[in-house]
This record gives sequence, structure tokens and C-alpha cells, in this order.
Amino acid sequence: MTGQGKFVRLLLGASVLTMAGALPATAQDTTDTQADDDVVVVTGFRQSLAASLDVKKEETGVVDAIVAEDIADFPDLNLAESLQRIPGIAIDRQAGEGRRVTVRGLGGDFTRVRINGMEALSTTGGSDASGGTNRSRAFDFNTFAAELFNQLVVRKTQSASVEEGSLGANVELKTAQPFDYSTGWTGAASVQGLYNDLIEETSPRMAGLVSYTNPDKTFGWLASIAYSDRTIREEGFSTVRFDDLGTFRSVNGEDCSGNPTGGACEEVRNSYYARIPRYGRLDYEQERLGLTGSVQFAPSDQTTISIDGLYSVFEGSRDENFMEVFIRSNTDNIDITDYVVDGDGVLSYFTGDVQADLSNGIIPVRSERRKDKLKTEFNQLTFNVEHEFNDAWRGNVFAGHSKSEFSIPQQATVFFDAASPVEGYVLDFRNNLETPLVDFGNFDVTSPSSYLFTQFRNRPQGVDNTFDTFQGNLSWDYSDNVTLQAGVSWKKFEFATEEVRAEGSVTDVPGVSAFIPVTADLADQISGFGSGLDLPSGVDTSWLTPDFDAAADLVDLFSFGGAVREQDTRSVEEEDTGAYVQAVFNGMWGEMPVRGDIGVRYVETETAATGFLSGDQVTVTRKYDDWLPAVNLVFEPKDDFLIRGGIAKVMARPSLGNLTPGGSIDTFNGPPFGISQGNPGLDPFRATTYDVSFEYYFAEESLFAVGLFYKDIDSFFTNADTITTTFSQTGLPDSVAGATSPLGELLAMGQDPAVEIDQVVNGDSASVQGMEIVYQQPFTFLPVEGFGFVGNYTYVDSDDIIGFSENSWNATLYYENAQFQARLTGAYRDEYQTRRPNGSGRTEGREERGVADTFNLDFASSYAVNESLELTFEAINLTDEFEHQTFDTLMLPTLYHHTGRNFIFGARYSF
Repeated sequence: MTGQGKFVRLLLGASVLTMAGALPATAQDTTDTQADDDVVVVTGFRQSLAASLDVKKEETGVVDAIVAEDIADFPDLNLAESLQRIPGIAIDRQAGEGRRVTVRGLGGDFTRVRINGMEALSTTGGSDASGGTNRSRAFDFNTFAAELFNQLVVRKTQSASVEEGSLGANVELKTAQPFDYSTGWTGAASVQGLYNDLIEETSPRMAGLVSYTNPDKTFGWLASIAYSDRTIREEGFSTVRFDDLGTFRSVNGEDCSGNPTGGACEEVRNSYYARIPRYGRLDYEQERLGLTGSVQFAPSDQTTISIDGLYSVFEGSRDENFMEVFIRSNTDNIDITDYVVDGDGVLSYFTGDVQADLSNGIIPVRSERRKDKLKTEFNQLTFNVEHEFNDAWRGNVFAGHSKSEFSIPQQATVFFDAASPVEGYVLDFRNNLETPLVDFGNFDVTSPSSYLFTQFRNRPQGVDNTFDTFQGNLSWDYSDNVTLQAGVSWKKFEFATEEVRAEGSVTDVPGVSAFIPVTADLADQISGFGSGLDLPSGVDTSWLTPDFDAAADLVDLFSFGGAVREQDTRSVEEEDTGAYVQAVFNGMWGEMPVRGDIGVRYVETETAATGFLSGDQVTVTRKYDDWLPAVNLVFEPKDDFLIRGGIAKVMARPSLGNLTPGGSIDTFNGPPFGISQGNPGLDPFRATTYDVSFEYYFAEESLFAVGLFYKDIDSFFTNADTITTTFSQTGLPDSVAGATSPLGELLAMGQDPAVEIDQVVNGDSASVQGMEIVYQQPFTFLPVEGFGFVGNYTYVDSDDIIGFSENSWNATLYYENAQFQARLTGAYRDEYQTRRPNGSGRTEGREERGVADTFNLDFASSYAVNESLELTFEAINLTDEFEHQTFDTLMLPTLYHHTGRNFIFGARYSF
């Protein structure tokens, strides 16, 4: 079925659901009419829901919002956790908390985030299994404390007045300003303790806000602070994927050298085996400090001046400990003495002996310890002047600067390997794929004498993202029903990343000629491993791990300078100049109210991408422009029933990793001379989006809505291709050729030789379509007042795009009265692919990678002691959900880790 056909099918289905959803509202309407004289004052979570509904209803586009429950009191501990309560949004978690979002099937690269009116990008890093260092356009929401913000808005449709750059959504974060509150003094403070039941430690969390506005509301200032120190433990099993075609040393006594056919060697060689099977423990220490400041002036009734600042630092360390056999690249050092290849072709069980590698003497039975230090520092300053020239004319001028600096000054690992061959190693997946039996045979995993200190490495790296912005906007009320708007914008984005790698053997250390025997003063012990894992009998719950500091000092690890990793040392500079015109209108179509906006945005993008090409740093420039029309309409065929529709041309700029001109060039063999590099000439992702939603506000604070969306994306994929052209068309300087190379000599003679460029290019189009259903209502019809529900369901479908869950939902059941409130929230998302199956060859249709389905259950409650003091209790991840990454259609485990449950006790005081 075509994408348009699927969209029509969804439209028909939604129409039926909309009519069905309207039926039970009739009885409720009667109840509301009878209760018109009753005034119900809502507070807390219910007040937040009502305010969010007001935002949604008044907008012309498809918009969802989350509003703070009270002063410096956002409904969730993490911004990503809040976002997942919005239909169409699913989140990725790292270390037990949300990090990135997917909106309507499109990942973070296609979602723009604006903070206080300007685009910003904050990034951090994670474990290798969680994506490592973020060098993309995706925003890492775990870098900020939620208490710093009082409103979160997600714009799923585009208007001409909204800056370009998103295919998925625009996420707008707003910090508090003094004019948000009444005159005089306003303030709040909270203190909490977070207890994690896996690491069995309690961590502090604090927040506060104070604001003053003078009686005339002509001047106000505000400051807020949020601090947390979070200690988290992560434990589980991982494999770093599965592999095949590895030639083992022998199988059941059969010599496998030369890859004999027809016997046990061939059967095992063709099976899928775990690359690095290991149990591991990761301990995280994370400190967040956030500060906001705001000053507002109103020198006249017509003018408001706002200056807003935001500073955040997210600093942490990660201590990783693994006990493993490094099967990858070491199959020729393993003698298998017994095995089972199951019906799916998986080496589900084997017993074997691990021998020394003849090339370096290492026996790859390993205790590995890695220590990372991470820091993200973010700062932003914005300046906004709003002025009403008269009753019809108004405008604003906005300028801002933001910078995110992420650094990993230390990503260092030390390795202890077996001192002698290991006999009787067992790996057995037959009873449980996620927590297999791992037995190290005659190897004593707790004894220092079992190990040699063999290798070490350090990979310091960093990422900087900077935005500078200027905007000017003007509005003219042409009539009572039509407002004309126009504006200009300028934005400069700078991205830079670098990485250095120092790797070596202890024998590289001056004066050391052999691997170092491990002694007690070089060793620590892991103990008490496996809580909540339901491990099979025989798995070691204690093992020796390197004393990192002692081992690092012994070899002076941090004195090794290392080499620049050229593919991860690159930068991009983008300068965008834009303008728009837009008409905002409201009126009647016959007897039906209608409102909306229609307009067009023009933007010109200039890029300069820099990278290393065969050791030389080169920069390539590019320019392109886009016309982006947009229209949004809202019809109201009956009171409180809205039909929204939107069509827009949108664009998102190419992935940062693909824009680098870096790579390699063969200057000797040609013409044509071969060049392998990224492609700074990539076109942006361009799409036409279609949206329609049916919204029935059938009672106070209530909504039943069905929304449909379809995105037709041009050149979504970037495919590898070889392009034949001439050297002058590459944009590269002559200096990359080298004066004495054949290519350099031809260029010096004034020739323009042919080159073949192997790079990514814009590929085929793609589409994504789906449906969102929302139901929200306080259950005022129940005999016991105070209960209510808010929930949503999202369906996404695409034959072309991966990285999203087909089905996801979020639901909250709450209770609230004057003193006590509580809510239980569940969030589910289907399994999803992160890498496509192989497209050809022996494993065609196999070896995809993905993430298993997840369900998270959270609880929150509070008790008001008096008007100012409130006691709080929350329980996060009650089901202790696992992070479960998979390989192949067989759902083989690459990662199966959990972080335990979090319980948060606290108090909050406001005035």
C-alpha cells in the first residue's frame, strides 16, 4: 500500500474513533451543565494538565505542552521523562533516565530544541552500548535539571514564523521570568533524597527559586537554582554483538587450521557466537548544577525588556568493570571440547580451553576496568525587546548566544589477562539468553596470581556546539480578523569535535620488557554482583578487578600523548539567513468559526565543513536555499469540537557526521585518483508534511483527540556511491595532493585530472505516517471526587525508516484533593530497529540490531502540611525495567542491564 493510501486508511479509522469517543461525552455534558454554578479550584498535577490543555486549544497548529505544577516544580525529574507523556514522543534511556527523544518516528537529528526562544544544542556522553559521545544534532535532555523550567511546548506542525530545521518537531523549553508571577516576593525551595535499591545509597537533590516584582510591575528579577548528586549502579550481561566465520583452533579434537569442510569445525565456524560474553558492573556519579536568572523591565505600558540567562553543568564519572573472554579476533586461540549449535544456527553452548595468542602472548580471559570523567557545561544569554507602537503595530527584537562544551578528559581502560592457559571455560545460553551460565573453569577469577597486567588505553575527546542568533519580528493588525506578520532572522551554528587515542602494551613502558604479574596492591574486588538478575548457579558474583589508580600510576598511563583520531576531529560552521511573511486570521466559514495562519519562510544556508584528508586539514564550503510555505487551519463545527489541518514544506540540515570532507586520497595511482571522504555537498533533508486532528473538549479539563500525520521526505537516505569527476570540482585545495605526487605534478602543470570519489550521497525518498489518540478527563462523575486520567497512544508506520517503535503509549491515573495527591504513570514502547539487516550476501535479511520493548512504571505523591509546606514521595522505575539491546531477528542479546528502582523522599516550601 502507498504512503498516501495508508494515510487515508488512518484518516477513516480516526473518524470512526472520533465519533465513538464523542458518544460517552453526552452524559458528561449534562452533568457539567448542572454544575455550572459550582467553582472547582484545581492545583498541582491537575492544574498542570488544565494549563497544558489551554495551550493546546488556543494554538493554530498541532501543539502539546507540559506546564509546571507550581513554582520550580516540574511534574517529572527529567525533561525527557516529561516529553514521553506527549503523544508521538518516545524516549531512549541511559543509566536509568531519559536522554534523547524520537518524535513521530524520526530521531533526535530531526528535532530542533529552542530554549527561551533560540535554538540550542546540549550534548553529553554515555557508555559505548548507550551511544558513546554525542556528535550529532540530537539534544541530550539529561544534561538539565527539570526544575529549571516552567513550560515545555512541542510544535508538531510548522508555521512560517517558526525557524526551520525540523522534520519531527520543535521542542521549546522556557525558564521562569519574574512577570510570570504576581507582584511582590515569590519563592520556593525543595530538598529531596534519592535512594537507589541496587547500589543502596542515597543522593541529595535540591532546588530553589526567588522572584520579586515591584507593585507597578515595571521591574522584576528572578533567580533559580537546582542541584543534584546522583549515584547509580548498572549491572547485567552483554556480548558486544554476535559474530560468525571465526576459525577456532580446534573443535572436539579436530584441527580447524585451513578451515576444513564437512565436520565440526565448519559447523561451529558457520554458527553465530558471542563476541565478548561478559558480566559487568557500571557505577555512575552524576552532579547537576543549574542556574537561571531573569530581569524584566517595563519602562512603559507598550514596552517590555527581558534579559534571561541559563547556566548548567553536568559533571560525572563512570566506573566500568567487566569479567570476560575476548572471543572476537581470538577464535584461533580457543580449543572447543564440547558444543551445541541450535536449530537457529547459534552456538548456544560450548566448553573450551583458552590458549595464548602466538603473536603477542596474551591469553584473552580478561578483567577490564574503565574509568571515564565527563563534563557538559552549558551557558545561554538572551535579550528580547517587545514594543507596541500603537493599537495595530507591534514587534520585537531578539538576540541570543548559547554554548555547550562537552569534554571527556579521561576515558581510560586497563586490562588484566590470564597468566596461564584456562581449561574448562563454559558459556551456556540454553536456559536463558539474557543471563547465561558463564564458568571460567580452572581459572580463579578472584586471585591476583591468576592475572597479568597487559594493556592500557586512553581516549580523551570533546564536542562543542555554539549558536548565535538575531531575530526581528513585526505584526500589523490589518483588521479585526487578520494580522500580518513578517520577520528576519540570522543564526550561526558552530560544531567542533576532537579525539586523541593513546593505546599500548605495558611493554611499551620504558624499562618494562614483559607483562606485569598482578599483586594485591594492584587489585580491587567486585563483590555482591547480581542483585535482581536471577543468575544461574555457577556464575561468579565476585571477581578481581584492576585497582585503576594503582595500575595507571605504575605505567604512568596519562603521560602517553597518543595520536589524533582524524575521523573524529572535524568541524562544521553553518550560517543561516532567513525571512518570512505570514497572515494570522480568524473568521466564519458560513456559520462555522475558522482560524489559522498561512505564510512562507525563505532561508539561505552557508556551510563550511573542515576535516582531515590524508593528514591534511581541508575546508569545503557550500550554499543552498529553501522556500518553505506553511498553512494551518482550525475549524470549529460545534462548540468545543476542533478540526485542525496543516500542510508545510520543511527541511532539516544534513547529519554532522556526513558533512566532513575528511577521509583519504590516493595521490599516486591514477588518473582517476581515488578519494574516500564524507560529503560536505549533501543536500538537506526536505519533506512535505500533512497533519489533521480531531479534538473534542467535551468537559472542563477534558479532551478526546485523534491526530493523523504523514511525512513525505525527499532524499532521506544517504547511500555510499562512487562519483567520477575532475579534481577542481571537489572543492579541495591543491595542497592535499603533495607537490611530488603524480596528482600534484599534474595539477602543477595546469591539468585537471579525473578523480573517483567514494562518499555518501543523497539517496531515495521515504515516508512515515501514523496516528495519535489522546484522552484526558478528571472523573468528576464518580461518587469519590479527585480521580482523573490522562493517556495517549501513538502508532507509527514506515516501510523505509527505522529507529522508532510502531506502538507506544503513556497513561497516568491520578488522585488529588486539597491536601493529598498521587499518580501512577506507565509508559510503553515497542521494540525497534537501530540498524538494518544486511542487504545482500550470505546473511541477507539477518544481523539487524535493535532494542527490545520496554515498560516503565512510576509513582508520585505529595501531602500538604499547610499552605506553604508539602511532603513528597516518588518511586521511579518500579518494575526495574532492563535496557535490552538485541542482535539479529533471533533477538540475541547484545546488552541486558538494569539500574534498579529509585525512591525519592522530600519536602517543599513555597511562599
